[in-house]
Amino acid sequence: MSDLLMKLFMIALYLFEGVFIQRLFQTFAQPRWSTGKWSEYVVSMIWVMYHSICLTMNMHFYPSSVWNLLFYICILLVFTAFWYQGSMVLKLFLVMQFTAIHELSIWASNSVIYFNSKIIQLLSILAGKEILSLGMLLRLISISPLLLSIVVGIVRESMTFFSIRRIMKTYRHRQPFEKNVIPYLLPVAASVMTAMLIRLLILTVENGNVVVLYEKYPELYLIVPLLAVLLLFSNLFSFEMFQKMIGLQQERAEKLVLENQVISLQNSIAEMETIYDGVRAVKHDMKNHMLVLQTLLHEQNSAHDISSEIERYFQNMYTSVEQLDNRVHTGNPVSDAVINSKFQYAKKTIHGIRLAADELIVPDTISVEAYDIGIILSNGLDNAIEACQKLRRTKPEEDTYISIRSFWKGKMYFIEIENSFDGVMRMDTNSDWPCSTKPDSDAHGIGLRNIHSCAQKYGGDMDCIVNGRRFILSVMVKGQKSAND
Repeated sequence: MSDLLMKLFMIALYLFEGVFIQRLFQTFAQPRWSTGKWSEYVVSMIWVMYHSICLTMNMHFYPSSVWNLLFYICILLVFTAFWYQGSMVLKLFLVMQFTAIHELSIWASNSVIYFNSKIIQLLSILAGKEILSLGMLLRLISISPLLLSIVVGIVRESMTFFSIRRIMKTYRHRQPFEKNVIPYLLPVAASVMTAMLIRLLILTVENGNVVVLYEKYPELYLIVPLLAVLLLFSNLFSFEMFQKMIGLQQERAEKLVLENQVISLQNSIAEMETIYDGVRAVKHDMKNHMLVLQTLLHEQNSAHDISSEIERYFQNMYTSVEQLDNRVHTGNPVSDAVINSKFQYAKKTIHGIRLAADELIVPDTISVEAYDIGIILSNGLDNAIEACQKLRRTKPEEDTYISIRSFWKGKMYFIEIENSFDGVMRMDTNSDWPCSTKPDSDAHGIGLRNIHSCAQKYGGDMDCIVNGRRFILSVMVKGQKSAND
């Protein structure tokens, strides 16, 4: 009866482990075929079936031999390579990561065996002193294997659950991880090799007899679990450390982008100040111009034919004023500076592009700071210009355009930047945003994150809409000032 209960308990443990392995694998990779809600749990079923078959058929290599470890690693690796998307190195990492957690949890929980033997010795002493009856001692000894398996199983699965949950919690940077899995794989592989070494050494044969090293060297009850716990926490620490390093690299890249954007805004504002200074200069010189014109007209009235000279003078004045013409007027100087600067760049680099910002109005009553409006427009226009440049290179005959508009829906203020593109768009599965087409995509895509951050700052959101060869970036913010502002 106790054997049956023990087998049922072990199968229950493998069911829990199947759930753990499914959650770990699905965090990093998606199935190739999603034919139903059960497709995600196929790896769990494979794990439970393998251990159930080995357990019920009493296979000679199960569970403590190295062959068992190698066998289930191969089964998981073959199945993962067939069933999940992603690179082979990523799949190898998943299999080795789960194996390391599983094996180290097993050896870490084995310290309970030492305490179990000490408890039985204590009960034997109590029975020798007639404090405990012999019948009670025998009953406790008969159920001790089952109780020991339950305690060891609970400790093992608790450590497995904690480790997998910690990895899932610290996994935040998908794309950089998939591109550089090797640093994550090395400590995991070292842990698996250590587990194999323990399996090889823990059981030895001397003079034809099987000797368990725990019995020969009782101190291993402390050393092996301590080594397993240290390796387990080292794996978790190294994974979290690598993820934090990726986060720091992305923060540095975002900081660099923001610094460049600030410089760009400063340059745009400096250009606007130059234009305004030119307007003031023209206004200041207008009296001199009027005096010159009056003199020329007086000479004309004096029967001298100087009409061509007057015409040239007017042409020079028109050219000077034309250079100061600011074609975009949104009601906000920062927006004007950004749009004019980006539009001028677009005209220089994209022949025949159509640009429009007549429908963009940035009122004084809006609660969004001018700096954040500049970030939204600067990043959005950079992406739009890049898309139009690519369209012009690949399909020169296609129409290229960028238009900006704004409108209100209740208290929400919308800015939409629409542009043409080549129709080729790859969306990120996590964010539903377009993926960067540049070679160093880790350093790019930051612009959309900055726009999204600005939108969230004002209780809004960002959306990317694709309609044929039209791309629309829609940014929504809570734009109406409260009475206390």
